Amino acid sequence: MSFKVRNIDIVKILITVIILAALTYVIAFLSDLFLPKYKMYISDVSSAVIVGLGGYVIVKILMDIISPYLFSRMDQGIAHTTRLALSVALYAVVVLAVLSALGVNLTGVALGGTVAGIAIGLAAQTVFSNVLAGFMVSSSKTLKPGDSVILNSWIWGNPIVGEVVNVSLLFTEVKTLNGNVVKVPNSAFLGNTTFTKLSQEEGDLEYPLQVTINADVKAEQVLSLAQSYVKDYFDKEKIQVPLMYFTSKNGGTNVFTVLLRFNNIKDLNRILSIINTAFEKAYWDAKSSKT
Repeated sequence: MSFKVRNIDIVKILITVIILAALTYVIAFLSDLFLPKYKMYISDVSSAVIVGLGGYVIVKILMDIISPYLFSRMDQGIAHTTRLALSVALYAVVVLAVLSALGVNLTGVALGGTVAGIAIGLAAQTVFSNVLAGFMVSSSKTLKPGDSVILNSWIWGNPIVGEVVNVSLLFTEVKTLNGNVVKVPNSAFLGNTTFTKLSQEEGDLEYPLQVTINADVKAEQVLSLAQSYVKDYFDKEKIQVPLMYFTSKNGGTNVFTVLLRFNNIKDLNRILSIINTAFEKAYWDAKSSKT
């Protein structure tokens, strides 16, 4: 008996794909029209559900196509076992497709075998915490696209400073000062991350910068010189001059706080360079005046 795919089977698969594509479009349109606030969540969840349903239907069609040709020549016990193994493999692919639709990184699955099972298990385990955290972050308006923020967490060490570009079901994307887009898992926000919004009511952005200088010269002298140099630099750049304070002494270092005010997050790197240059110049000028 030769293997031959019937036209009706091809039609069934095509109709399934067309219906699912149309359903995806309708859900996206309706969510954008009536629930724009939750559009990203509805889109992610509906995509995963549609992929799961479509995968289930297509697997059933494929099994109906394959079964008469593949299993008819086998012993009944072997045929049953083979059919079960093939079904598990195909449905595993559907599960991976659903996780992928939710934005889960499944690169580790390519390693196969036990590693694949572990990767899938861990991915599925974190999906629910990410979904819950993403819903809480979005519905509470803790973060939204366009916010300029500082994210501090022990998980990734150095603070992430930048502009939120997207809050999705599983990840929050932040465009950093260097232009990189960092995808932060929403689960990291539950008790592990502190947020500092840079936006102020007046529309300006405010960034607190700490500068540490060796304490072998007087802090008052360094602060006075730095204020003078910063004012010169900022006047030339037509930027609002920041407030500057000597805030603490820590062993052999003095710590200064500079409250920066600016209009665009893209200007922050340039402003930081100006401040650091001014303090370095102030330190060396103050030190040279001692000799």
